[in-house]
Amino acid sequence: MSEAPEDIGEHAYDHIAQWYLEWVESDMSPRQRYTKKLLNKLPPSPSVLELRCGPGVPLLNMLVDRGTHVTANDISAKQIEMAKARCPHVKFVAGNMATLTFEAESFHSALSFYTLFRLPRSQLKDLLAKMYRWIKPGGLFVFNLAGIDEEEFHGEMIGFELLKVENVKAGDGKLEEDEPDYESEFVWVMARKPDANKGEISEGWSQHV
Repeated sequence: MSEAPEDIGEHAYDHIAQWYLEWVESDMSPRQRYTKKLLNKLPPSPSVLELRCGPGVPLLNMLVDRGTHVTANDISAKQIEMAKARCPHVKFVAGNMATLTFEAESFHSALSFYTLFRLPRSQLKDLLAKMYRWIKPGGLFVFNLAGIDEEEFHGEMIGFELLKVENVKAGDGKLEEDEPDYESEFVWVMARKPDANKGEISEGWSQHV
């Protein structure tokens, strides 16, 4: 019997867990900068969701150190095991992020780096719609995508009013020049869910710097 795609993904991420830990510990990616931007805009003791948390460093530690109540997801059981050892106060939810379910307005904010672009476009749209429901009014969603230009990106975000967008070459992070994704361009986004209680009437996301 052939494996389901999500099972293949889990096994693959289990296999590279140690390599990935070493990579993120030395990575100079913009995700730390964007996480700091997010933290500076959150209320006291906020609830935050991270999709595909990996081994827990550096972002979970950054969030926990600022007093956030973190729920973290990853498809890899091995990555979750490593993250639990480093961040015991985080609530972990294992599994495919495309099948997650939470109550509406469960989180003040959410973040997801280097993972959403792995979803088929139909699943990406569905997940973005879920994120909109899960985040509280006025909350933020910070994420990045690869292999998509800004015009195409806006076209994919049906129903969204967008966004702060920054294009960053993958090589500006940890990738070496001889790696195949070195010239890939990532779109980094910080989005805000409008707050109807403050008269912000919209069915999508608004620009937030």
